[in-house]
Amino acid sequence: MPKSISGNTYASDPTKPGSRAQVTAELKALFDAAVDGIIVIDEHGVIAEFNKAAERLFGRQASNVVGLPVTVLMAEPHRSMHETYISRYLETGEARIIGIGREVSAQRADGSLFPIALSVGEIEGGKDRRFIGLIRDLSAQKAAEEEAHSLQNRLAHVGRFNLMGEMAAGLAHELNQPLSAIVNYSQAGKRLAEKDEPNIESVSECYAKITEQALRAGHIIDKLRDFLRKDEVSKCELSINDVVSSTLKLVEADARAEGIPIHTDLADDLPATSGDLIQLQQVLMNLTRNAVDAMRESPNKDEGVIIRTSQPAPSEVQVSVLDHGHGVPPQLAKSIFHPFVTTKRDGLGVGLAISRTIIRAHDGELFCRRNPIGGAIFGFNLPVADER
Repeated sequence: MPKSISGNTYASDPTKPGSRAQVTAELKALFDAAVDGIIVIDEHGVIAEFNKAAERLFGRQASNVVGLPVTVLMAEPHRSMHETYISRYLETGEARIIGIGREVSAQRADGSLFPIALSVGEIEGGKDRRFIGLIRDLSAQKAAEEEAHSLQNRLAHVGRFNLMGEMAAGLAHELNQPLSAIVNYSQAGKRLAEKDEPNIESVSECYAKITEQALRAGHIIDKLRDFLRKDEVSKCELSINDVVSSTLKLVEADARAEGIPIHTDLADDLPATSGDLIQLQQVLMNLTRNAVDAMRESPNKDEGVIIRTSQPAPSEVQVSVLDHGHGVPPQLAKSIFHPFVTTKRDGLGVGLAISRTIIRAHDGELFCRRNPIGGAIFGFNLPVADER
């Protein structure tokens, strides 16, 4: 009687096409030609089959591992727990990896570990229960992800210096205020102290004001140092309204110098989000500076820039920067966040691209919309802390 494999009927003559011997040879060729590693084990976790790709991945010959427990290929904690995994599946039928797959670490013959994607299935129909594992090496993928992450951090770092160049005038003005105040209070204190009967209380008050302004200048410098420091992103829970308020101190003076007021419309009782304060300040500063630039020649500059916070959905908070400038040309609408795309004559076109990278690293999205009353609306959404 003809033999049946997977529902197909095969002739018993091994010389004929479709014979069992030919199918076995074809399956073995497919087994060894597979790009991914393939390992077959029995219900006791002993290796029964080990293909050519698995030999390359693990640096082991099939002849040396067939008959050994599969745990020789595993790293902890899965090595110690593997027997428990199999026993639990055989007893309960509850699959933790089988039919699901996961990323784990494997161990080569030289003891080095490497990341793999592991998919496991049960081979049905035989007398003994056997399992087949498909293994894909993720080393190149993980290296690419790490390189992309490193590039993202370097890009953000370069962007901070670019923004610092654009902010130089405003920051000089910001520092000039406490320094000018220190000079004024020092001169006043000197005049008071030189009187025939100096008022000690007034002199002391001048010294207190000098101290206050010196601390203010130091605080500004500390903020700039934090802004420029090349550190890993450090996320913490924060209020989006606090992000706006702290950024306002860095951009308000420069906007005032251009005769453009900045107004805020902050929603009450917004849920917290989480992120890196310095990076979010960088994004909001860039959006606000762009809005101020867009309104320099606008006849509506007296209306100023509006920074608004809201909660468009229960799972997210939003910051919007509205201007009444020239808007974004339609031909640039789809590419405005691409590197080196800009509406400024002397702009580099990297600020928005960097900002989008930062916001996406915070699981959010940067957006650009047309302001219905003229101008543009740039902003970003961030998930609330409970939704991350």
